[in-house]
Amino acid sequence: MTGQPDVSETKELNKEALRQQILTNRREIIQKLEQERGSRVITLIHRKEPWLEEEQSISIEDSEHVLMEIHSTPPKKPIDIIIHTPGGLQLAAEMIGSALKQHPGKVTAIVPFYAMSGGTLIALAADEILMERFSVLGPLDPQINGMASGALVNLIPKKPIEMIADETIILADVAEKALKEVSGYIAWFLGGKKISKGQVKLIVEFLTGGYVAHSRPLSYETLAGLKLPAKQGVPELVWKLFSTCIFGHCERPTLRCTTGCHYS
Repeated sequence: MTGQPDVSETKELNKEALRQQILTNRREIIQKLEQERGSRVITLIHRKEPWLEEEQSISIEDSEHVLMEIHSTPPKKPIDIIIHTPGGLQLAAEMIGSALKQHPGKVTAIVPFYAMSGGTLIALAADEILMERFSVLGPLDPQINGMASGALVNLIPKKPIEMIADETIILADVAEKALKEVSGYIAWFLGGKKISKGQVKLIVEFLTGGYVAHSRPLSYETLAGLKLPAKQGVPELVWKLFSTCIFGHCERPTLRCTTGCHYS
C-alpha cells in the first residue's frame, strides 16, 4: 500500500478544491458589487453545482441564512438580493419576504434569469426588481401535493360531495387556506408602493387565480403591464458572478414533482 488516495478520494479532493476556488471568486465579485452599489448583497441562488449531488430549492436553512444577513445589515443600508431559484418551501419564502419588507433601507431584487414561485414572492417584497427582457417570474398559486390550489378548490362545487374522496376535501380546505395566506402576503408586500389598491387586487388575482399553469414564465413585459416595480438593468458584475457557474446541468425550473405546501 502506498498510502495514496484512491480514485473516489481523489475525485472528492478535486471537487473540494474546485469549490473553494469558485467560492473565493464569488466572494470577490460580491465585494466589488457591494462597493459599486453601496449596498449589502445577499444571494439566493439555487443551481446544480459540481460538488453537489442534487439541485436546490428554497429551504428553511436558506431563510435562516438570509434572515441573519438582513439582521446584520444596518437599518438604512440598501440591500440587493440576487434571486435565481425554481421556488421551494412556502414558509421559508414568506419569512424571507417579510424580513425584506420590514428592512428600513431600499431593497432591490435582482433577477438575471428566473425567480419562480417562492422566488417571485420574495421579489415582490422588494422596492424594485431589476431584470432583463428575457428574465421571468412566475405564478404564485401554492401547490398542494403537486396539485394547483385553485384546481382543488374549484373541484369541490363541480361534483356531488359524496363522490369526492375525504382526502381530496381535506386537500381542498388546505388549498383554500394557502391561497388566502399567499394573497395576504402579496397584498402586504405591494402595500406602500406606487400601486393603487385596485391594481394590487388585480395583481393578487392574476398571480394566485390559476389562470396560467404554475410553470408558465411571466415576462418583463407582463410584469410591467401589471405596473409592478420592474426595471431593466441587471448590473454587469451579476453576470460576472454567474460566469462562475457551470451551465447546462439543471432541470427546467418548476417542472418537479413536489409534496406538501410549496411554491414550486
